[in-house]
Amino acid sequence: MDNWIDYTFHWDDAPLDISPLFADEVPAGKHGFLKSDKDKFVFEDGEPVRFWGVLLNSAACFPTHDNADMVARRMAKFGINMVRLHQFDAVWSTPNIFQFSKGTLHNTTCKLDPESLDRMDYLISVLKKEGIYVYMDLMVYRTFKDDDGLENASGLSINGAKPYTVFDRDLRKLQKEYAEQLLTHVNPYTGLKLVDDPAMAMVLITNENDMFNPNCPITVEPYRTRLRDMYRKWAEVNEPDLDIADDFSFDFSLRAPTESILRFYHDVNKDYCEEMYDYLRNIGVKCQISGTSWSRGLTLPSSVRSMDITCSNVYCDLWGDSGSNANLVGERNQVFGMVPAKIAIKDKPLFITEWDMVWPNEWRAQSSLLVAAMCAFQGWGGAALHTYRYRTSPADCMGGTVLGGVPYRRNFETFMDPAKFGLFYAAAIMFRRGDVAEAKSVQYVGLGEKYIYSPEHGFANHNDPNVLAMQNCEKHKVRLVFEGDDEFANAIAPDEAGAAAMDTSEVTSDTGELYRNWLEKYAYIDTAKTKSVFGTFKAGQKIILRNGVEFEMSEGFATVTLTSLSGEELADARLILVTAVGRSDNTGAEYNAEHTKRIAIGHGPVLAEPVKAAIRMQSNVSAMRLWSIDPDGAYTGEVPSTFADGVREFRIGEVYNSIYYLLSI
Repeated sequence: MDNWIDYTFHWDDAPLDISPLFADEVPAGKHGFLKSDKDKFVFEDGEPVRFWGVLLNSAACFPTHDNADMVARRMAKFGINMVRLHQFDAVWSTPNIFQFSKGTLHNTTCKLDPESLDRMDYLISVLKKEGIYVYMDLMVYRTFKDDDGLENASGLSINGAKPYTVFDRDLRKLQKEYAEQLLTHVNPYTGLKLVDDPAMAMVLITNENDMFNPNCPITVEPYRTRLRDMYRKWAEVNEPDLDIADDFSFDFSLRAPTESILRFYHDVNKDYCEEMYDYLRNIGVKCQISGTSWSRGLTLPSSVRSMDITCSNVYCDLWGDSGSNANLVGERNQVFGMVPAKIAIKDKPLFITEWDMVWPNEWRAQSSLLVAAMCAFQGWGGAALHTYRYRTSPADCMGGTVLGGVPYRRNFETFMDPAKFGLFYAAAIMFRRGDVAEAKSVQYVGLGEKYIYSPEHGFANHNDPNVLAMQNCEKHKVRLVFEGDDEFANAIAPDEAGAAAMDTSEVTSDTGELYRNWLEKYAYIDTAKTKSVFGTFKAGQKIILRNGVEFEMSEGFATVTLTSLSGEELADARLILVTAVGRSDNTGAEYNAEHTKRIAIGHGPVLAEPVKAAIRMQSNVSAMRLWSIDPDGAYTGEVPSTFADGVREFRIGEVYNSIYYLLSI
């Protein structure tokens, strides 16, 4: 790390401001409520939209008014137009929606705290002013209390009462009452009920919660007995010969699921989503509604296909203190095929509710580019990074560092991370502007009853062989279809590999714009307005892209991206952002030899590894200069460049090192 540079983002500002590129989308809601046109998001007036977003978790959903203004402005500068409000019902966080401060005993979750609600209302209002839409979760980590009127509430205290909230009538009733309190109150800063505010784009009924999770066995009474009784009534209609014992030997754990259980759970899950959906519509909700945010097996997508949209979470390397340190570019089977593609239903928009490649993964700088490119290529509606912050107090962010001088005390916080957040300018523009073309063709994957209800296929893990068909998502658009759909007869089965079976070391999209070589561990994005190379390179390795753009890389890991900021194709662009990010870490951070376990968290400042590369590009604009940009947004020096015979050439990583350079007239 001796030659790494200090690139500590300011917690209250951004080095560049790309919000003017999207000025015609401000304020949020100007085009009416979010709707869907088959698998695309559109507003009421027909204006199409894509969402590049982040999450605010727990206490970060309740900033002071001053901090809310700052956060909203900073997000807009980075190109963000969606914020998912997440975990704000979690009692382990203070504030939460039920309790603003510690020190008093709250025995109910049936009342909203007025101070918490005021802060959230103000946050929503200033996000709206900046053109940032809101995705709101309803049931995440709510811990039911003694005075909520439930039997054995303490037995439901772990993990947000999952999956009891799905099947139990009393818990459904409490969820409805809570949704009505939250969504029908008038926001004093907008003068609108949340249900009447078009800045509210999406509502999630329940987070990571369904009937198909083997890690949430149903053992708590009297709820287990209620589920058994539900099963018996269901069987009387659907499987009258089924014998269901009266004792407690019956296994609801799903560790050995039967076809009967999967059919029953499918119907319970479907009934829950549709009942909550109808209730939300009845209280006036006008935005798009999703059932849950999983993509688990092949029973789940069938149970949520009546919702407006589908959602999925994508984690490339989940845990921060210890993980696999996986290099995503070098993986044969991409997580996009194993996770979101498994719930991408024909004619339904898909939104990635969470994604992350968690620090301290060394290669996480590739993740922003991969997510943005795959969302664009597949025609998905957008993605939100987990997470921006867990709290927003300025006391945690003094002197340019955060949390008492430690930038990454929480593994998932990303707002100060050059490796992921540093790519947000390039990723947001590439995705929101539509630089990456959608796939030319669609591979349909048929889900018949054989796959929906069989234990082998219906209850599948993300990486099971029976989801091979989804690995085509880097070649073509992939969509699920069901019996009755016109495309079902010619669809491939989930356990068929399809066109991807012929790929032994590399894959190219059917548009020719996306390429990945998992053996050599590098990839590129080749469009008219965005060109990017990322991965692990050999010394002097050349990547030649279309329209006369060439990258000559130094040895090691790097991402280098050219983005037209002035709107023209790169050859005619008068303002180009060069983003160059490699590894990034805290000063003094220590790991084991494999970089899979963190030994010491280190301290500020945040360091970024300089990226060395030579770039040559065709240009019709002769008079341009290349400037290095520091975290203050100031020019730190002119990087030498040459222009001859219509070719511009420059080298980065030798003088005035940065992660951002502006090539401008």
